Order: sequence, then structure tokens, then C-alpha cells
Amino acid sequence: MGGNQLSLALDPAVTTAHALHAHAAAIFAKHAPWYQDAFRDLPKGHAIAASLIAIAVLRIANKSVQSARAVRKLRAQGVPEQKLHHPQWWLLGLHRYLLGHILEPEPSMATAHRSEQQTPLLHGKDVDGWNCADQAPRIYVARTFFGAPSLVVADPKTLHAIMSAHSYSFIKPDTSIVLIGMVTGDLGMVTINGDVHKRHRRIVNPLFNMKTLMPLVPAILASLDEFCALLDTAPASTPLPFHELGGQLTLNVIGRTGMNYEFNALALDGTPITRAYHDMLDSIKFTPWFLLCLLYPKTLGRGPTAARRRFLKGHRVMTSAIKDMLARARAEPNGTALIHELIRQNAGDALSEHELVCEIQTFLGAGHETTSSTLAMAMLLLAQFPDVQDELVQELDQAVADLDDYDTLSKLPRLTSVINETLRLFPPANLTFREAGANVKVPTTVLGPLALQKGLEIEIPIRAIHMDTSIWGPDAKEWNPRRWDSIDLVQSGSSDLAANRIVNGRRQIGPYDYLPFLVGPRGCIGRQFAVMELRLFIAGLVRRYKLATDLPVGGEELHVAITMRPTNAWVRVERRV
Repeated sequence: MGGNQLSLALDPAVTTAHALHAHAAAIFAKHAPWYQDAFRDLPKGHAIAASLIAIAVLRIANKSVQSARAVRKLRAQGVPEQKLHHPQWWLLGLHRYLLGHILEPEPSMATAHRSEQQTPLLHGKDVDGWNCADQAPRIYVARTFFGAPSLVVADPKTLHAIMSAHSYSFIKPDTSIVLIGMVTGDLGMVTINGDVHKRHRRIVNPLFNMKTLMPLVPAILASLDEFCALLDTAPASTPLPFHELGGQLTLNVIGRTGMNYEFNALALDGTPITRAYHDMLDSIKFTPWFLLCLLYPKTLGRGPTAARRRFLKGHRVMTSAIKDMLARARAEPNGTALIHELIRQNAGDALSEHELVCEIQTFLGAGHETTSSTLAMAMLLLAQFPDVQDELVQELDQAVADLDDYDTLSKLPRLTSVINETLRLFPPANLTFREAGANVKVPTTVLGPLALQKGLEIEIPIRAIHMDTSIWGPDAKEWNPRRWDSIDLVQSGSSDLAANRIVNGRRQIGPYDYLPFLVGPRGCIGRQFAVMELRLFIAGLVRRYKLATDLPVGGEELHVAITMRPTNAWVRVERRV
């Protein structure tokens, strides 16, 4: 009986394997008839294995051919291509069509150095097919796995079409959805497209207006007071890891203000949910295997690895806890946390229970990790630039008697410039991706109308744009909050401001020159909440403590995964008298 049951279980797999073998044999008979005898002479088991390998090879070859055609279409329209400087001999001259530019040391594929290394390419250097020395293309094509093209775009006219004018024609790529969805869920605001995104945005948007956010200020300040109580226990000579402590602070804040939940992140062990969340994040490591799993999430991505098991265990704990939070929020109709407002806005059940869970996961992931990264960098930079720190303290002492006065706090120019400059040089979202959802034409400043075919991946190099000297001046790679004293943020649609960058001594910065929160319908919906947190945190910490560090300017180490964050923001704090 057992043998028969086993046979029944294996029969479908055997049938499928034989079918694949027959399919491969038919393909080879048509396209490579000289292999027919080789297949015929092999034992059946070996023939099946050879057939599966053959199918894989054929798929790779087909993908490479399609990618080569896509690149040729772009090149024919004048788009330059990144040069290939380091071909691998073991790929027999097929490097460009198999691994593309993935192994090129510059621009690096997965480090923070990619941003500054992209800038020359955007200006027509180190690319093939660009001979206009007096004009910058602000666009180029690179190749990824199997030669698939990725169009890198920094042209403001093109970005206006992609991010604003036709934003729903440019969707989130599957790889981005899989990666970000590991933290935010598959149906959160950050991962969804089209009409589903519009429906979610209609429900979630009212949560982040100032009328809803202002009542959250006391809870944010209470969390800050607890954080400062912890800092007070540390000797003034001891460097503190703000790259870790900042995350604990913001996790407590998003728990209280967003989810009506106590994470107790400052405690040694936290809570089961805190531990589960960190287990999920720790399992996301950008190894070659992890990248392959992103490309093939339904096959390789479902492999029973230890990291996947740890992630799924943490995910189950998080999902169960969020469902409990939603149940409690429904029982508190007058609550002031964001989860209460979400329930009220969803009174007509426009969002399903699973969609609500994903939105709460988005609050947690997007509202915690990005703010903590910016806070840690701001603390480190203020410690490295004591003159700016002193200016900020003086401004706060003169203008603000109490941090509860957020209206006054929001109007302080030096505080605003510190936040703006930190987000410029160290944006947590250092780049983002889109994919053409249909065949579409977009405008460009230099090349004219550009035809993009459906499925083309588009990279928007946010940090590279923020470090472009033609936009920000010769000191673009330096942290200098004072630059914002003479900057005008111009809402000029798709206009390229290059010809009129300086007007009456003031630098003109357009909406596609400064993109820490993106723009358009897919711009960050929680922007005001994030800036509110940063203003309260930075003002509160700088007023209480003198910041110092032994880390030299430029010595920061940045880790790039879903976001870009510092890993060595060691800062000493000394209580001000």
C-alpha cells in the first residue's frame, strides 16, 4: 500500500519531467537537429536531466536575445550605454549578455558608493555612444542579469513624466515588490500599483495631515524623554551607537503613535513582537543567493533555507500581533493613534483585513527605519560640525521655550536646513525603481521623445542627483546646511532649471533635483510625520546634550539594503548646563 501511495505521489512529477523532456527534444529537433542523436542515445534519466538543463539554457539565451534587442532600440535613439571595463574571461566574451555590468566595480551595484560613481555617467563620461561634450545626457543604459537593460534616468523632463504626469503607467517592478513587501506586506502603499494604489491612498492620505498629526506630539516627546533618561546613564566619555539607539527610539514612537502599542524597544529584550521584527530584518542580507531569490521568488525564493524559516517565523508573529492591534483599535472609536484613524477612514471596508494588516506593516517599516537612519546621521554630522551645532542651539534657545510649540519649531531656518541637508546627502531611499507598464514615449531634454518598451526597468538615482555639482554647486558632496540659506525650492513642473540655476544670487532647486520623499502620486505619504519626528528629536537632543565624536568627516560607513543607513554613528553626549 505504501509503495502504491508513493508511486501516486511521484507520478505527476515523473509525468511533468517527461513532458519537459519531450518539449526540449522538440525544440532542439527544430533549432539544433544535430543534437537529436545525442539525446536519443542517453539513458532515460540522463536524458530528462539534460532536457531540463537544455530548457534553462534556452530560456537564458532567449532572455539575452530579447535584452540585446531592447538595448539596441535604446541605443538607436541616442541613449548612451555604460562602458564595460572588466569583462570576465570565463564568460567567453558573453559577459555583456549574461552578467551585464553587475560585476563592474564602478558604479558599484550594491554599495553607497554607487551614487557618486554614477554622476560622471549621467554627464556623458565612461559611456559608449555619447560625443556631445557640451551637453549632459542625464540618462544612460546599464545591463543586469542576462543583459537585461536598466535605464538610469536623472533628466527632470523624463522624471516628470515617470513620477508625476504618467506615474501610473510606470509600475513598481516585481523584484522591488518582493523585496520591500518582505517588510511592508504585499498590499501596502509602497508595493501596490494602479487602481489598488489609488484606493489605498484615498483611505490612508487623511492620516498624515497636520490636523491628525498634531495630537501625536505629546506621545513623541514622552518617548524622547525616556530616550534621554537612558542617555543620562552613560558616561560623557563613552561613545554611544546612535545607529542602533535611533532605531529603538523611532520604533517606540511608531508603536505609540501609529499602532497604539508599547514596543519597549529600549528594554534589553524588548517584546516578542520587537524580537520578531528584528528577526525579519536580520534575515534580509544582500548575498548573491538572496538576489537570485528576488529574481525567482516562486522557485528559488521558496527554498527551505534557515534565513527563510527565521523570516517566516517572525512574519507570523508580526501578522498575528497586528490583527490583535486592529481588533483593539476597533473597540476604541475615539483613539488618537494612526491605527484608530485608519479604522475610521475605512468605515466602508474599502480595504480588506489583509490590506489593513499590510498598511500597519508599512507604518512600522517605512515609518521607523527611514526616520532612524536620518536621525542617526544628523546626530553624527552635528557632532562632526560643532559650529553648526552651536548655531542650532542658539536658534533654539532664542526662539523656542517649549518643544510642545511645534508651530514655532517648524519655522526655524537652521533646524530645517540641518534636516534638508541630511536628507540630501544621506537619503534613506538612495534610489528607486520603476518599470514601464506599457509601450510609452517620454520627453527628454537632449534626445527628444524617447520610446520605452513595456517591461523596461528604470532606475531613478536619487542620491546621485543630490550629489550632482551641476545642480548643487562645487561642494555638492559635502554636508553644508548653510547652502539652504540661499536656495529656492521651485515647483516648476518638468522645467529643467540648468539654464537659470542662479537667480538673484539664489540657487534654484526644482522638484526633480531634490527627491528624499519622491514626488507625484507615489511620493511618500508620511512625509509630514517623518519631518515632525526629526524636528522634535533633533531639537530635543541638541538642546539637552553637547554632541561630540571621534569619527572624522567622511568616515561614515553606510549599509545599503532596502534603505541606506549608517553603521558607525558613534556619538558622545554630555548634558548641557
